[in-house]
Formats: sequence, C-alpha cells, structure tokens
Amino acid sequence: MGLKAILERLHLAGRRAVLPGGLQTKTDRGGRSGWAGAASPPALRQRGQATSAEAGRSGAAIWPQPDEPLFVLGDIHGRADLLDQALQLRARHFPMARLVAAGDMVDRGPHSAAVLQRLHAEAGAVCVMGNHEEMMLSALADPAAARAWLRHGGEATLLSFGVPPDQPAEPAMQQLREALGHDLLAWLSDLPLLWQSGTLVVAHAGLDPALPVAAQTPSTLLWGNSGFGRLPRRDGIWVAHGHTIIEEAFVGQGRIALDTGAWQSGRLSYAMIEPAAHGAERVTLGVIR
Repeated sequence: MGLKAILERLHLAGRRAVLPGGLQTKTDRGGRSGWAGAASPPALRQRGQATSAEAGRSGAAIWPQPDEPLFVLGDIHGRADLLDQALQLRARHFPMARLVAAGDMVDRGPHSAAVLQRLHAEAGAVCVMGNHEEMMLSALADPAAARAWLRHGGEATLLSFGVPPDQPAEPAMQQLREALGHDLLAWLSDLPLLWQSGTLVVAHAGLDPALPVAAQTPSTLLWGNSGFGRLPRRDGIWVAHGHTIIEEAFVGQGRIALDTGAWQSGRLSYAMIEPAAHGAERVTLGVIR
C-alpha cells in the first residue's frame, strides 16, 4: 500500500510537507536568539567545513540560513537513553533552539514507545516522518503489511509498547493501536514528510536534486534518491537528513548528514544551527554517547 493510500485511510491525504509559512516560528524568551550559557556544551566535535569553492560548485549558499536557531537530531531508532541526554543538553545550553528530529525515531532500538512519547510532549518540536514511521503506519492501516515492518525492526517497537510480536498480525496491530492511544497515533500520522526553515530543509532521506522542494515525492523523502549526495542542487537549499548510516556526521556541499546508527553504535549525532553566527560558527556538529 502506497503512502497516499495510507494517509487517506488515516484521513490525512494532502498533508505532504511543512514549508515556510506553514508552521509558526516559536518566540524566543525575551525576544533573544542564540545559544544560552557561556560555557561550551559537552560532546561538540566539529564546526562546518564547507568552502566557497564547494558552494560555487554545488549552487548552495555557503551556509544554511534558517529562520531561527535549530537543534537537529539524526535517526534515534528507539534509543530513549540517548534522546534524554540530547534533550538535557539542549535545555541546558540551547533553550532558544527549536528541536527538529530527522525521522526514523522508532524501530531497532529498545525504547521506541518512550522516544515517541518524549518527542510528542516536547513543546515546539518538529519531527519529520522517516521510512520506519511510514512502515509502522502501513502496518497499522493494513496488517498484511506488518510482516515487512517486523522484519526491519518493528518487533522492537511492538515490545516497547508491551505488545507480543509472536502472534498474528491483526490482533498485534490492534493492540499496538490501543497502546499508542488516539493522541499519539494522530500525531504520528500527521508528521510532515519534510520541514523547511529559510534555506534549510529537513527531510529524512534527502531530496531529489533535480526537483524544487515543493515537487519532491514521498518515495524520495522517505527512501532516498540516487542523485542525492552525488549531483548538486542549484537553488541554494541546504538539506539536513538521516537515513544512510555514516561513521561521522558531516557538513558540506549543501548537506548536513546526521545518521550515525545510534541504535547499534550508541552515538546519536546532532547539528546546532545558529543563523546569526558567521562563517564556520553557524553549524556545529556534536554527538551524544
């Protein structure tokens, strides 16, 4: 079953993305912007490394320019322990920054239920849909699709909600729906496929570099495109994304890549993006261990 059919069954057809103007900007306390606290936070690894030459080749602006400070997380995959540390870090050092999760919050790791509950409760947070959330929703909409989801980490999600995976799909999906509850299921079903702030787009698996942001397909946003990371964009848009596991997060050529395989590596990467900062200070990468 395709994503359109899933969303129609969940009465969400047409909700494809959140573009500029589609989401209100959170007001900073006291009208201020910037990172809180004079001390540097722990676990910082590197500043952005894009160069003028790279920007010229790719067509991307030298640095992303979102409309507000952002704290962007890579794929969490059920690691509530790492998410809790990230939330504490943000609250302590970057309370003005909006939290953005780049999808794949569920599956594989042991605590998907806690991850969803924490993110759902986080005021002002933005979470984009990943392919694992899409598979989970497919299984809920049509239990015949559950087998594929369970093979790709869904069993861990069922267990985190107290649902035994060793039973027929239909009762398992019904129990999962009940365990999720109306509010959490509605929030999960309503996740945008991408979110944009200024010249930065957050999309789980990246963008098709040949198409404008508004013309991206669900398949590309959730599962990727062969040209992404290989062919440059020409519109000045930067993309923060996860989906493809890499050894270390990196910034360059219009991309902020953040999936460091937290569920198995124990390393959850994040990017702090401060639009008021200059040059290499604008994007800082860090890792929670």
